[in-house]
Amino acid sequence: MSAVDEQRASAGIRSGFDLDAWIRPVCALVVAGVAAYASYVHQREFARQGGADAVSASLWPLSVDGSLLLATVGLVKPSGLRTRRARGAVWTAFLLGIAVSLAANVAAAPALEWKPVLVAGWPPVALLLSVELLVHRPERGMTDLLEGEHPQSDDPLLARALVLDARHRDVRQRPISAETLRKELHVGAERSRQLTALVRMSRGGPNGVGGSPDSADGSG
Repeated sequence: MSAVDEQRASAGIRSGFDLDAWIRPVCALVVAGVAAYASYVHQREFARQGGADAVSASLWPLSVDGSLLLATVGLVKPSGLRTRRARGAVWTAFLLGIAVSLAANVAAAPALEWKPVLVAGWPPVALLLSVELLVHRPERGMTDLLEGEHPQSDDPLLARALVLDARHRDVRQRPISAETLRKELHVGAERSRQLTALVRMSRGGPNGVGGSPDSADGSG
């Protein structure tokens, strides 16, 4: 469990219920479901217009929406668990799927007028917006930690990170970096950045004593 998840869990225990954690995914699923159905109908009509038989026309939208589904799962997955190349491939697949879906939906409009085009073209746009809002959700837990709450002392990874940071300062005379913490603790990149921020705060500020802003993500 990451530092953000732990903070949210503790906040949930105090408040009893995290409304945002439920409303955001549910609304995104509702919008995505409605958009997927409307998009399927439009794409099936587009495939029929393109000369596909009844079976092929019914299956063709699944190839587009299936690619979008795979890409969406990749986007929702925490970015710290993917390489830069993997993130690029996921976004390429998602945007390409949106482009094909948008073109097929607009082409299936009964007339090239603004009302039919708007009705036909909105489903893939709604899907794109719902994914964007779900992926770029605010990380309030981490913000609360960095705005003054004392780092959790019962976190074993944080305790180890503090020990490694102290050792690193003695040897190299500078704070430990997120990359070094990632290798030493065998955690993901996102988790290592969170631990680095908590270590900096425990040392007296965002950059720690004698630290620099660039040292958090630099080597060694």
